[in-house]
Amino acid sequence: MIKDLRNTFKQTAIYGISNVLIKALGLILLPIYTSELSANDYGILVMLEIIAQLFVGVISFHIPASILRFGSEESTISRQNQIYFTGWMMLLGVVTLFILISLPLSGIFSEVMLDTPEYRLYFILLFCSIGIEILGILPLQLMRLKEQSTKYLLFFLVKLLGMLGFVSYFIIIREMGVLGAVLGIFLGNALMWLATIPFQLRNIVARFDKVAAKSIYRYGAPLVFSTIAGIALTVSDRAIIKYYGAFADVGIYSVAYKIGSIANLLVIGSFTLGFLPIAFKKFNDPNFSRFFSKMFTYFIGIIVLLTLGVSIFSKEIIKVISSDAPEFWFAVILVPFIGFTFIFKALQFYMAFVFYLTKETKYDAFITGIGAVIIIVVNFLLIPIWGMYGAIAATGTSYIVMGLITYRIAQKKFHVSYEFKRIFGLLIGCALFIVVGYIFNSYSILTRMIVKSLLVFGFIFAMYQFFIDHTEKQKIRKTIILLRQPGGIKKLLQEISG
Repeated sequence: MIKDLRNTFKQTAIYGISNVLIKALGLILLPIYTSELSANDYGILVMLEIIAQLFVGVISFHIPASILRFGSEESTISRQNQIYFTGWMMLLGVVTLFILISLPLSGIFSEVMLDTPEYRLYFILLFCSIGIEILGILPLQLMRLKEQSTKYLLFFLVKLLGMLGFVSYFIIIREMGVLGAVLGIFLGNALMWLATIPFQLRNIVARFDKVAAKSIYRYGAPLVFSTIAGIALTVSDRAIIKYYGAFADVGIYSVAYKIGSIANLLVIGSFTLGFLPIAFKKFNDPNFSRFFSKMFTYFIGIIVLLTLGVSIFSKEIIKVISSDAPEFWFAVILVPFIGFTFIFKALQFYMAFVFYLTKETKYDAFITGIGAVIIIVVNFLLIPIWGMYGAIAATGTSYIVMGLITYRIAQKKFHVSYEFKRIFGLLIGCALFIVVGYIFNSYSILTRMIVKSLLVFGFIFAMYQFFIDHTEKQKIRKTIILLRQPGGIKKLLQEISG
């Protein structure tokens, strides 16, 4: 099991860097958006991002994820490459059909979504960007299948630098506003896809497998409903806030959402990229249940620690990224509440891995659908009364209910003895430390930084004393001793990789 844990952490670390970089792009661009765009314009950009997220998830039919699942069962490279080509042909057909249908409807989308047909060009660029982004996902999944995480990182760097350069140029230098952001994102996606073409050509066996195509479709089709429901979970709050308010409200809430969901953006996606391919291959091992439980504990521990840090320093973070613009300061109080909803999401998200491992993805679609219904209904009930706080309450309620249902069904499919006592202790401790941190928000910047830093280190110390068990403490001490030796970092990396 130790070897599996090491391999998971190794793959997750590299994929995590990739995910951190691309997600960091959103945080890097946030000061540009908040300084060059009004809260109203930023709200419009957020709505366009929501539309893109929806179409990318639906139009792809989860073909990339299906290729990863079925390719991992094949023992020969040629067979994996044939499955990849089959999925590539399916995806190319779907994307072509989407572009042919969507482009003539750009004006209608503009009028319905943004209340005016003036933004037709925005939607033309947006739909082209969606198509090229979907095609760009496929080679990245092939790299995951072949565990070529370093190459995966390099291509993400291409996308990161391309988007950063293009968006900055069009917004700051050309002063193109929201249109410049959409154009920059499109060019960044196109650049990465073009860069992957040589890799794709080297890993294709040009034979379409009808049997594999049917399996890919059956596996991925239920996940489309999961995606629709999942996106409803994450974006219905902003859509309903806009319905009862204005684009400016969406912009302010979205700033808080980006900061509060940092743990979700940086850890959940990264962990999935590194963990699932390994879990698929190790699923039939006798010790897999214990391995799965341990990874759950470590995974939630990291999420909680990040949530604590972001929540405690939310005032300082938002003042920096918003260029001290007062219209965005209200987001400060929202961050810790949003952060905690994503801890509940992480709990449900991890337990739902069982459905992918057992090929029972229909349950994931069913549960996510229930969550989507709950969040939409509760949003409509609470947002008119509590505004943004109502949206947060709706999100938390939905993830808690989803988590309970997921646990009940998943345990019947594959029983796991989770360490819930340790996890609940972490949640309570995190909440208490955040409350103490917020008490000092009215103090001077120096006092705040000192006290808040001490709180974070104090929480880490408490985790070590009460969260880490005896065996884990021994491993930590061994690592510290190794790092103190000459060339300790090199030795540690060799031990992890070995």
